[in-house]
Amino acid sequence: MPSTTTQGLLRKINFLEVDVDIQKQILFSIPSDQTNEMEKTIRLIAKQTKEIETLREEIKTDDPEEYKRIITFEKAINTFRELASKTKFESIISREIGGECVLEIKGSANVECLIKACDAQENWTIITLDGEIQQYTKSQVNEALPKTPAMTISLD
Repeated sequence: MPSTTTQGLLRKINFLEVDVDIQKQILFSIPSDQTNEMEKTIRLIAKQTKEIETLREEIKTDDPEEYKRIITFEKAINTFRELASKTKFESIISREIGGECVLEIKGSANVECLIKACDAQENWTIITLDGEIQQYTKSQVNEALPKTPAMTISLD
């Protein structure tokens, strides 16, 4: 569990990342003839991005283990994005707060996950609670493709 200080820094980073996303949307909506407004928004995005980098460095210094964990999850999400761009997942299930996401493995312990995705051939890709990407074929799993429509989640 991250320290209270680290949790505060993570909340600040999250707030800034959300605001940067909003500012990017604003930037795209500014008419092209309003260059001053565009430049002002770009400067704000750059300032907030720099602040995020500074806060991340503070976490790296104050809580190296948590920083390593953050990097591990960022890499897993980026890898999952790459896989999702190449694989049409028919179902994506994510762990909700207080909920569960478990993949039932044949002849083995079930694997708890943050995200599990199933393709049309019923092959599964998961991100474990440790931030690992794991893939399983249909023959390795005790689950079938869920009958409910695929869920869209944002990994941005």
